[in-house]
Amino acid sequence: MCASTRLARPRRCGGGALFPGVIATQTRKQLMTRKPSRPTVATIARDLGISPATVSYALNDKPGVSAAMRERVVGHAHEVGWTPHSGAQALRRGRSGNIGLVLVRDPEEVSREPFYSAVTAGIESSTSVHGYELMIRFVRGGADAESDVFRTWSHQRRVDGVVLLDLAEDDHRPAVLEALTMDFAVLGHYSGPESFAKVMTAEADDARTVVEHIIERGYDGCIQLTGPAQYAHERRRLELLRSLCQEYRIPHSTASGPYTIDSGLAAFEASDLLLSSRPAVVASSDLIAIGALRGAQRRGVAVPEQLGLVSWDDSLIAELTVPSVTALARRPFEMGRLAGDLLVRQIEDAGTPRTELQVEPASLIIRESTGGL
Repeated sequence: MCASTRLARPRRCGGGALFPGVIATQTRKQLMTRKPSRPTVATIARDLGISPATVSYALNDKPGVSAAMRERVVGHAHEVGWTPHSGAQALRRGRSGNIGLVLVRDPEEVSREPFYSAVTAGIESSTSVHGYELMIRFVRGGADAESDVFRTWSHQRRVDGVVLLDLAEDDHRPAVLEALTMDFAVLGHYSGPESFAKVMTAEADDARTVVEHIIERGYDGCIQLTGPAQYAHERRRLELLRSLCQEYRIPHSTASGPYTIDSGLAAFEASDLLLSSRPAVVASSDLIAIGALRGAQRRGVAVPEQLGLVSWDDSLIAELTVPSVTALARRPFEMGRLAGDLLVRQIEDAGTPRTELQVEPASLIIRESTGGL
């Protein structure tokens, strides 16, 4: 027999015996420590002894409520910390309150890529100010898989607009979005018949900045390591640098691959270091640049004495590696912020004409990999 039998009738004996008094005490403690729920229209109505409809009219500044009652409701709402539910507001406007971003990339790869992280943060920072949530999807099936996501989002009314990155030469995604009557913003140099907002980079100026810098530092050749060749911005950079090298009469070679350190290493190891007596590598991203730097170290090539190195994207990685890497500070956060802001304007004002913004040319941060500092 349990020692507690004389005191109370337990529901069961043993180490897990439960007693009515203990249960009651625990319940009281839980009630005392339970956090108050988020104030709602219903709780405000209950507090003031009026109908939820009256509260709703007062908070939304609709007719049918006296000025005194509106002041009373608004004052109490402020006192209890009530804030409007963004989802409900969006539904009243006939919108979802979401902005979509699809990345045709490996999520783990993107997590290591500072440029995409900064762009995404910029988009989120501007859209959240306007009360929109950013929805991000990763797909591996290319542009077709991305278009399928757009169709699903449109059918389910999940997003009000999307931001497009990494456009290809004959990119069909804008036409898909136009057919779905979905607003979108492009981060890049795409031109087409669709109605969209666009943020462009000053790539021609940036390319000249890079080539003139390597020539000024005494490098007499350019080994260009690009990202995936299907992207329009990579082809444009390739054409720009090749043309500038011809203008300055220095040899030019190229190799392409993903935006990873391993890709940069492989591309560098396959490159022709005998292109000139003292070439410079121009990498399309900081991670590709780090791969090239590792390749140079493996082959015993001194940077910057025998080989220069410039990254098209600046980051903390480029700054902290040894030697530190000269890079273009292109402000990807600002690019994303502008794209998100233009998209929201387009969503909320259907009469807004197509808006195009070009960011200022990037500044070159000169570091040890080209003899700086």
